[in-house]
Amino acid sequence: MRPDIAFSTDSKGPEAEAVLRGLRRHRAAALAGRPGGTAAQPLCFFHRDRAGEVRAGLVAELALDWLFIDKFWVDEGLRGQGLGTALLAAAEAEARRHGAVGVHLYTSSFQAPDFYRGHGFREIGRLEGRPAGHDRFWFAKRF
Repeated sequence: MRPDIAFSTDSKGPEAEAVLRGLRRHRAAALAGRPGGTAAQPLCFFHRDRAGEVRAGLVAELALDWLFIDKFWVDEGLRGQGLGTALLAAAEAEARRHGAVGVHLYTSSFQAPDFYRGHGFREIGRLEGRPAGHDRFWFAKRF
């Protein structure tokens, strides 16, 4: 490594925050005057059981005309009952309400690629061997 390059494992610390601030400034300058601005809006949809425990959820953000689904989980005991479909539909409806043109995400072959294909997503990229024996998929769907 070059002597002028430093390393940290703190992805939330002041150095990481400085990188994010720089990236935000660059994005704002590159997209100046854009209707709707450049700020991302976080979204979180979730399902609680009768005891109040979160058993499923979707964490996403609206940014640059698209919904990005970052995390999506349904407890194994609740899978196959339409809960994932309902969470996805709620997120898509909220994205449409805000004028988004589509939704994108990534998943792995051991997770849910067939679920997304079944909901109209198409594969836009694949990284084989992440991790060994599995693939990482990128999916998108335009509304």
